[in-house]
Amino acid sequence: MTSLKFVVSSLDILAANSGRNKQLSELVQKALAAIDENENQLPDPEVVFAPLQLATKSGTIPLTTTALDCIGKLISYSYFSAPSASPSAPTHDGAPAPEGAQHSPLIERAIDTICDCFQGEMTAVEIQLQIVKSLLAAVLNDKIVVHGAGLLKAVRQVYNVFLLSRSTANQQVAQGTLTQMVGTVFERVKTRLHMKEERSNLEKVKPPSASSLSVDVPEYQNADLANGDSEEAVDAASDVNSNSPSDGTAPKLTLKDLEHRKSFDDSNLGDGPTMVTQLRTMKKTSRTVSDHTIPESGHEYTPESLDAEDEVYIRDAYLVFRSFCNLSTKVLPPDQLFDLRGQPMRSKLISLHLIHTLLNNHISVFTSPLCTITNTKNNEPTSFLQAIKFYLCLSITRNGASSVDRVFEVCCDIFWLMLKFMRAPFKVSGRSSCSCLRVDGQAIDIPPERD
Repeated sequence: MTSLKFVVSSLDILAANSGRNKQLSELVQKALAAIDENENQLPDPEVVFAPLQLATKSGTIPLTTTALDCIGKLISYSYFSAPSASPSAPTHDGAPAPEGAQHSPLIERAIDTICDCFQGEMTAVEIQLQIVKSLLAAVLNDKIVVHGAGLLKAVRQVYNVFLLSRSTANQQVAQGTLTQMVGTVFERVKTRLHMKEERSNLEKVKPPSASSLSVDVPEYQNADLANGDSEEAVDAASDVNSNSPSDGTAPKLTLKDLEHRKSFDDSNLGDGPTMVTQLRTMKKTSRTVSDHTIPESGHEYTPESLDAEDEVYIRDAYLVFRSFCNLSTKVLPPDQLFDLRGQPMRSKLISLHLIHTLLNNHISVFTSPLCTITNTKNNEPTSFLQAIKFYLCLSITRNGASSVDRVFEVCCDIFWLMLKFMRAPFKVSGRSSCSCLRVDGQAIDIPPERD
């Protein structure tokens, strides 16, 4: 109970400031009573969450910030990973849900509650800052890792705070938080790839087993980061073999052709519920997908189940990276090009800087042959680099010829990383990208690769 003293303190503040809100007062008293009755164990998380959720909808700064702060701390303590004793979760207004109604994981509803507090640039500065802090706690928690729609919603809302907040301090905090969030997503992929490599090495020294246990793992789909992001990318008109040799007789690639060179089908990756993975035990794990918790039935992990779980992390990285590439490709009208403090240009710049940061700090995720994602067109594994190649090249071609110095400079940095680490797979597409990069009117070209 010592670790929950901050909960009691927060609930006392809510009770003192609830005023005429009878429903909030009742929920607070119910939560305090549950804490008193469970001195040796945690009370039902649903009972504690209900008054906090209702307080965020009060419209008052003290109640909202107190509730958001408490929710963020509870997420950091992984309190919302505890199973709920309630048959069904309350609705958004705090009222009990209909009997038999299914509900999403508590951590997902906590993220939704935090995000709902942001109402654009008119949101109070104190609330904006607390939203960013609480969402950071949700994304950084490794004991209850949120994937898919929940993760992307948290990242998107921090991006919105950065873009829409009128507070310079909050903009800086949101920018740093955003960098930390996406870095964590890719860092988790690197960890999974390291574990996958170790499994692969062990399989090489182990004799083949006579039988193996197969576990059917459904393919969970993820939601896109920004509304309509996938629609902004140019659809593939035809599949072109990017590995075809250049013998001088092949037709010359143009930027227009490059925008149609999309061989990886990700049309279904933007649908589906949020997935939550929990800290593993020695023999079993559980996964929660919206309203379903799927245990592994006590069985040991199989290579198939581990690979499926790896892909969940890789999909998160893919969707985050794709979304920022799409944000960076938005064409700005001439009157917004040189307004570096305007929202459109700030959106483009932070997207390009995040792309550069991810390439610079997590290049192994892009180049590792173990990092694969399933192509929804043929259900075959595709390397992460091939999957994101279309969006990365499109981002470079749309911004590489920019007359804005800061855009041009970060594009040059990105392009250098592509040449340094992705030369072979980007050999054909890279030549097309070069045609848009000019210095003193001269086009930059890729010299022949030496054997």
